[in-house]
Parts: sequence; structure tokens; C-alpha cells
Amino acid sequence: MPPTSQQRLQQRFLRLALVAAVTLVTKPSYAFDPADLQTLMQTRQCLNCDLRDADLRHLDLSEADLQGSNLENANFFRSRLDGANLARTNLKRANLGEASLQGAVLNIADLSRTSLLRADLTGASLYGAIMDYTYIEGTLFIDALLSRARLSRARIVSADFTGATLCGAEMSYGEYRRDCRSVEKLEAVEGSADSEL
Repeated sequence: MPPTSQQRLQQRFLRLALVAAVTLVTKPSYAFDPADLQTLMQTRQCLNCDLRDADLRHLDLSEADLQGSNLENANFFRSRLDGANLARTNLKRANLGEASLQGAVLNIADLSRTSLLRADLTGASLYGAIMDYTYIEGTLFIDALLSRARLSRARIVSADFTGATLCGAEMSYGEYRRDCRSVEKLEAVEGSADSEL
């Protein structure tokens, strides 16, 4: 026997009540920590923050300090990160397309599977950066430090490495060995500074 119109109305009401209850009880789900995002926006300093999947497009984050932060899958499309400290960050699968990172520090950052499409890394430091399967097209690495960076699996379509230091960088054709004296001096200075700590 088919349900009566009153029974159908009751079923519909119960479904709506269930949807409303679930909507009211659940909080919005973020992959990133909203408190970390607020700290970054207010102070431009957020060490070891969790900003996974954060939408940071078109923002001016110049000189921001994000050392050690988890920025996996974050979207920095057309953002300004000039002079930012991104050392030891997790930038896996992040979108840095058309972003400006002039003079930024990305030492030992993991940029695996990141898009650097038309990004400007002029004068940036990427010492020991991991760039496995990173997409590099129209990217500027002018005067950048890429020593000991891992580029062997990067997808380099086109890039400008004019004046870049690539000593010890892993490239698809082997380890790069040019301009090593300046890097050896840098490592000697860093080594003596570490021994003083």
C-alpha cells in the first residue's frame, strides 16, 4: 500500500530536520589551522604553522616568516613573497604560479609537485631544496642560489638560470659543478657559525 500524503509529508519533514540538525552541529572543516592563518595575516610571522590547503592567492606576504610551516597544497597564485623566509617548509603540491619570490629563502624546502609556472625567484636562495616533479615553465631563477638543490626529476619546460649558482645541484644529466668556489665559501661560513652555537 503506497504511503498517504500525510506520511509523505512526515517523511519529508524528518529528512529536512535531519539535514538541519547535521548542519547546525558540524563545524566548518579546514585542512589548515584558522588561528595560524590569522596570526600570519596580523603579524607576518608564523613559524611551524599549519596552512595546508590555505587560499593565499593575490596576497602581499613580502618579508613574511613561515619557517618550518606546512604549506602543502596551499595556493599562492600571483602572491608577493619577496624576501619571505620559507626555509624548511613543506610546499608539496603548492601553487606558486606567477608568484613573486624575489630574494626569498627556500633553503631545504620541499617543493615536490609544486607549480612554479612563470614564478619569479630572482635572487632567491633554494639551497638543498627538493623539487621532485616540480613544474617549471617560464620561471626566473636569475642570480638564485640552487646549490645542492634536487632538480633531477623536475619538469623544466623553460627557465632563466642566468647568473644562478647551481653547484652540486642534482640535474637530470648529473650533478652540476660550476661556480663551486662561492658555495664552498658559504658552507665554510655556515659551518663556522654552527660550531660557535
